[in-house]
Amino acid sequence: MIELHARCVDDAQCRFRGDTLNVELELRNSGSEPVSLPLEYIRSRGPSVRVKDNHSEKTTALRSGMASAALRQQMQELRAGQSLRIGFPIKPQELTRFALRPMDVTLQFSINLTPGSTGAEAQVVQTQLHVVDAD
Repeated sequence: MIELHARCVDDAQCRFRGDTLNVELELRNSGSEPVSLPLEYIRSRGPSVRVKDNHSEKTTALRSGMASAALRQQMQELRAGQSLRIGFPIKPQELTRFALRPMDVTLQFSINLTPGSTGAEAQVVQTQLHVVDAD
């Protein structure tokens, strides 16, 4: 019912040019019923991000944002067909210090819709983007 989508804002093909990679995440209620979620907590914390270098198959995690635990309790309704958009800039050094050249990485984004829950109790949505060198 809740879907996560990602896109590169500056370049639909997600080509890395050595600058900040501006990603927009969209949390969408694709169901027919409203869903209550801690939207401000999700917006403040941002996604969990893993970077996979497709050359070496190595994976690393980017640092997640911080959000007040009190925001977990502030539920807001996401109506059917409604979306929450979150801008998420990725600094160039977060990619270049890890990935081999030419750049060929997969960014794996995930958001826990039930913050504080882990394992089987957690409701997690995921999506990914493929980023390659602009050259």
